[in-house]
Amino acid sequence: MKYPVGGQRGHIIVFANEKGGVGKSTSAFHTCIALCNAGESVAALDVDLRQLTLHHALWARQESEREFGVKLPGPEQILLAQQNENELEEKLRMARIHHDFIIIDVGGHDSPIARKAIFMADTIITPVNDSFIDLDMLGRIDPRTGELRTLGNFARLVEHLKEPGMAIRPKALDWVVMQNRSRNFATKNERKVLDALEKIAPVAGFRIVPGLRERVTYRELFPMGLTLFDLEAIPELGKPQHNAREEIWAMLRALNLPSAALNKAIAPAEAS
Repeated sequence: MKYPVGGQRGHIIVFANEKGGVGKSTSAFHTCIALCNAGESVAALDVDLRQLTLHHALWARQESEREFGVKLPGPEQILLAQQNENELEEKLRMARIHHDFIIIDVGGHDSPIARKAIFMADTIITPVNDSFIDLDMLGRIDPRTGELRTLGNFARLVEHLKEPGMAIRPKALDWVVMQNRSRNFATKNERKVLDALEKIAPVAGFRIVPGLRERVTYRELFPMGLTLFDLEAIPELGKPQHNAREEIWAMLRALNLPSAALNKAIAPAEAS
């Protein structure tokens, strides 16, 4: 694989995990909208060709704009006509010239186009739930001793794709594992999962950040292509929830993205 360099500003964020049902598309969608609300220029690309969940949410967002008569911040949607690696590379090359960030949602399975997206990423975000089944793709933990037996298939894939690009990549790849759907008070199982992740992380080469908690409002707004940021523009859907909005900002800040705007994104009411 070749990595295109030179004259491009766009930071590519790839949401990837070969385990499905971990909140990839939901996290990608909220990241898109939060960055747009921070004032960044964002493009979104869904290469999960079986479901296209991210693009469906963004299309629903456009329908909600028409229904409620509002204009909401959102990314430019990039669609692939040929759906192959060469077209993906060309689309990303152009998007990096015109946008600050490009968000890519890849399918929950291995494929050539998923590998190409991961190879070209500046940041890889792998959401996981608090389940040892979800951890199998990252590493296998001995249930008796709690020690790491071996890296999982997805961790090996990232390692395989990361190595060739180290010499030519303009900046170091940042791989982040994001804990999604946690509760306010960690259960015994959640603590065990975190302990396991902390053992896998230094071997696999990722760091751990908090994701989105289990909230009813996320599930209610997502089918309409909306986030908590949109409640001020559409007050009939509910009151703004400052704690939940701060949770989204905190998730974005933990990613250490090259965006000064994110540090200024919290309104005084939310910071208090």
